Amino acid sequence: MHSHSYTNILQVIIGSFTDTYLMIPILFLLYFALEYFSHTKQIDLISSLKISGPMGPLAGTLLGLIPECGMSVFVTSLFLTRKVSIGTLIATYLATSDEALPVLIANGEQAIYIVYILGLKLLIGVTSGYLIDLLIAKKFYEGKAPEVKSSRAVEIDVELHRTRYMEIIIHSLKRTFRIYFWVYIITIAISLLFFFTHSAELIESLNVNPILEIAVTALFGLIPNCAASIAIAEAFLHTGLSLGATVAGLSSGAGFGPIVLFKDGEINTSVKILILTLLCAVSWGLIIQFIF
Repeated sequence: MHSHSYTNILQVIIGSFTDTYLMIPILFLLYFALEYFSHTKQIDLISSLKISGPMGPLAGTLLGLIPECGMSVFVTSLFLTRKVSIGTLIATYLATSDEALPVLIANGEQAIYIVYILGLKLLIGVTSGYLIDLLIAKKFYEGKAPEVKSSRAVEIDVELHRTRYMEIIIHSLKRTFRIYFWVYIITIAISLLFFFTHSAELIESLNVNPILEIAVTALFGLIPNCAASIAIAEAFLHTGLSLGATVAGLSSGAGFGPIVLFKDGEINTSVKILILTLLCAVSWGLIIQFIF
């Protein structure tokens, strides 16, 4: 019995690595580009990507639609250093879909739902991002700037004006692996939880009450792990989870960005952002439910 449990735990540890290791090179490339252009002053990377300024929520949404959790981590890092607005951050979170897309693609005839879901998430991210910036961005930033805890994982080190090429590489690697360490540990913990529960069956049992179904699925989607989006996609395909609840759950799921947000940001600010993301996801889920 104990031997079987140890084997299961080992499988979870290995599986968590296979689920997350691909984000390492992506994070490194993003951080390296950010460090390099910041130090050399050859180009303003943030401006060139149109992530800051009026195009921020649109750019953040498009980055979030890329099926890779590293994008939400990248934009979170920019937010914590005041490079992007809160609307851009939440737009990125709402658009993030990570592992749900491959699950839908793998289901052949039902792969057409990818077009609907991506289209809806594009609308949700852009609209919500601009509304948040319009309505609350100024109030959100009143008073002192949000404090960023002493994290070398997300700060853009502007003091290294004369950093050499190798030092930039080393610094970028350190930032990448600090982030990845926490992502990996939390992924193992959440995967163990999913391993001993029946998440898809829990979601299926909520079908009797559409409002409750949307709210609980959105809460479920907040879990920073690809297993949550996989469970939601599987429930949509095989257990009758509604489109509104599916979009709500996939919209509240922000990849690994919230891990960085809570680890390196101010707690009160992080909680407010997560609540805003959840409220947007639930509201859009209800709208979609009643329309479709």
